[in-house]
Amino acid sequence: MNVETLGNLGDFLGGLAVIASLLYLAVQIRQNTRAVRSSSYHQAAEQTWNYCLAVAGDASLAEILARREAGEALSPAEQIRATISDQALIFGFENMFRLHEEGLVDPDVWQNVIENSMVYFGNKDGRALLAGRPGPLSQRLLAEIEARPQLDPPGAA
Repeated sequence: MNVETLGNLGDFLGGLAVIASLLYLAVQIRQNTRAVRSSSYHQAAEQTWNYCLAVAGDASLAEILARREAGEALSPAEQIRATISDQALIFGFENMFRLHEEGLVDPDVWQNVIENSMVYFGNKDGRALLAGRPGPLSQRLLAEIEARPQLDPPGAA
């Protein structure tokens, strides 16, 4: 073997090493993207789950929300608690929606989330809560919900 042949062999092996490095990098980026998606979804789902646990674990808040849903008048303090509860719930859905827009929540997962959120936002009161929030994120979420059928109020026949 002469020096020129060894040089060509070295160039060839160097090219293979570059290709192998790029393939390895592509695999690592793909795994990292999956991990980021999973973490983002987990955080958003945990936020919503914590809201549900807070309402379930606080009998007085659950009572306030039930009374409001039944159309009963609330005291100013009860109205504040209900409003803060609404804002926490909406923020959780807005967060999940934003993750969906960024491609960090798979479309089938988002479909499940939005279908289940219609329990809260599928009626005129829920839609009014969203409509009252300023900002483009709230308005895009409202448009997503408006594109779905309106639900009958609880207890309606």
